[in-house]
Amino acid sequence: MEIDFTRLKYFVAVADELHFKRAADRLRITPPPLSKQIKLLERELGGPLFERHYHEVRLTPLGQALLGPARAILRQVDGLKDIAAGVLEDGTPIRVGATAYAPSDLLEDLETAVGGLAAPATFEVAGSAAEVTAKLVSGHLELGLIHLAVEDQRLRARTVAEYQGAIAVRADDPLACRDLVHIEELRDREVVIDFARPNPVILAALTRRLAKRGVRNIVRAVSGRGGELEMAAQVFNRRLVALVSYAPASFIGRMFSPPEFKLVRIDEDGWEPSRLALAWAADRAAGPPRPADLAEDLSAKLGPIRRG
Repeated sequence: MEIDFTRLKYFVAVADELHFKRAADRLRITPPPLSKQIKLLERELGGPLFERHYHEVRLTPLGQALLGPARAILRQVDGLKDIAAGVLEDGTPIRVGATAYAPSDLLEDLETAVGGLAAPATFEVAGSAAEVTAKLVSGHLELGLIHLAVEDQRLRARTVAEYQGAIAVRADDPLACRDLVHIEELRDREVVIDFARPNPVILAALTRRLAKRGVRNIVRAVSGRGGELEMAAQVFNRRLVALVSYAPASFIGRMFSPPEFKLVRIDEDGWEPSRLALAWAADRAAGPPRPADLAEDLSAKLGPIRRG
């Protein structure tokens, strides 16, 4: 004999209410299909479960005997659903992405921190901050490491790293002998900011910031996205000044190092440091798991990061 679990649910509802109309309302169906399903269940069980009178519904001895076991079966069914939901939820990895234009040493540290999360997680370098933002908003990432340039109402964020601004120049450039430069000293130089080019929002904000300081001679050094080696070659051959973050341990920092180049910090009194944050979509902030909690956990694993 096969028993339909839905019919058991209907049986328990009528037994609780002892009224077909109230039970139907509780189950959000109409009385006729409820009555039909109870009759089908009675046929499967071989006897009546209820005594039906015009103003009264009572359990039969068979109904009384089966009510407790029916409740126990339905609890077990609900337990199976909870177990299945838990397994599926725990088995779904948390997706963390990062902009490829973050310092490489920070990306390595973040990947290690993601691997140390208690829950299963994946890590990817998704491209520019704009691409990471798009994946966050579309639900393809739970967390993303991005540069903070402008407020985006679609996102919430936790700052995890700050980097003092710096310039990269040839080792024989007049500015190479300095330990610190002021941003205004670049007014007569050709300045490269190609690392921001893949993100038009950051590029526009950076261009405006430089213009306010009188730095307007912005030139292009690379033909494609990325192109760090091409950029270094252009800085060397054309004696350009590259505007970068001060991250000596990163790939960029090591590339612009002596003997061919020199990385020089920019005075922070006139040039705010760049900030990177773990961001998540505002409309998915509730989780589970809560992105804010994940960001806090990863931030603690990374520790305070301040370069400069």
